[in-house]
Amino acid sequence: MLFGYPVAEQQIVILNYFGIGGILWLWVLRFFSFVLLFVVVWVWKQAIVKVLDGHIALISAIIVIITPIFFVFGLVYPLICIKLLFFVIGIGLGLKNKIYFGMLAFLLIVFNWQILGNRAAIFSKLNMKDAQTEVTKRISSEDSLKESLNMPLWWRRISYNKYYFTYKQILAEALPFFDFESIFFQEINPFAQKSIVIFYWPEMYLFVLGLYYIYIFKNRKMFEFLFILIVIAWIDFVFSEGAAYKRLVLVVFPLSVVISLAFYNLILLVKKSNVLASLAFVFVSVFITFGFINSFLDLNSRIQYWLDNRPLAFEFWYSELSRLNLDNYSKIQVSSMIGDSKQYCFFYLGHICDDRKFVFENFDLTKDKSINSVYAGFAGEFVGSRFKNDIDGSWSNNSNFKLVSKQSLRDTIANQYGNDIGVAIVN
Repeated sequence: MLFGYPVAEQQIVILNYFGIGGILWLWVLRFFSFVLLFVVVWVWKQAIVKVLDGHIALISAIIVIITPIFFVFGLVYPLICIKLLFFVIGIGLGLKNKIYFGMLAFLLIVFNWQILGNRAAIFSKLNMKDAQTEVTKRISSEDSLKESLNMPLWWRRISYNKYYFTYKQILAEALPFFDFESIFFQEINPFAQKSIVIFYWPEMYLFVLGLYYIYIFKNRKMFEFLFILIVIAWIDFVFSEGAAYKRLVLVVFPLSVVISLAFYNLILLVKKSNVLASLAFVFVSVFITFGFINSFLDLNSRIQYWLDNRPLAFEFWYSELSRLNLDNYSKIQVSSMIGDSKQYCFFYLGHICDDRKFVFENFDLTKDKSINSVYAGFAGEFVGSRFKNDIDGSWSNNSNFKLVSKQSLRDTIANQYGNDIGVAIVN
């Protein structure tokens, strides 16, 4: 099922840029994405060798490969694969000249903004607009007509000023970077957030052990290398948006070094017949292997739980439309509530989408509808939106349209419009 995951937004953008579509070209793109990722790992390994032992570099490369996000990026996110290659090349150049590290951080911000289309919240915080609004709101609420805070305005201005609130809001954007629950315990999903596993939880113990070895070795070159990587990863996190695993992707590289450092020294202790080290090595190895197998199987069996549900909605709509004789209808309207439905149309149906009877907009059949037309959208677009998103299954029995088929999605991807999607005919 995982290999049957439909085309996603980043892939649509690239395929439409070259004017191609269809499952075959999608898998060609995925093949190149995986090739890019293996090149990323090879370049990363070569960069680490310049700083650390070759065995540690090899273990770090393996750790990067077995993380679930490695597979998901190759399957779904080709532009992020390009970003990762760009990153590791920059790291290799930066080892020769530190100026390249600064340039790399700046170019990552540009890449996120221009190529990935990220509109990070940090930009709105930097212009102080939100901070000014918050200051006005706080002072107004405390000086209401009924009750007033008996404190001089100049005193309140010490903490109620746009500079303080800007600092506070920027800090709120930056601190989640140090969220170890999202990094190491995503299998348990502590925040109920939708995010791919980054590291398996047993690797947390190796991470702590790795920090210990960094401390006792006092390798200044290694410490500086890891510190620079963390800073660049933090900058990338702050100036990006989306799910946690996409924002924290660059953390994988420095943390894999720390983990591999612990794993390698654990192996050295095992060779010296250290009983405690041998037990720890077996424990960690078994549970990491179990995590790797279990994560892949769970990804395969619960696509809707782990991955974005929007491509699944588009696949359903266009699969159902392809089964109809669309020449018999005067209008075909597909909702664009969750993305550019026209781009997906070209992938699934080809140039038939250029026909003027295709409309790629949201609709509301309770207010306006066309006779002899086909509609594809959310339940709320057929029977009206609900503030609490509580549209029950009876919506499909509405007499205003004839439902061709419907499907229920696990996640709410269009709030107030329900979790059901469908294709219907209006005669």
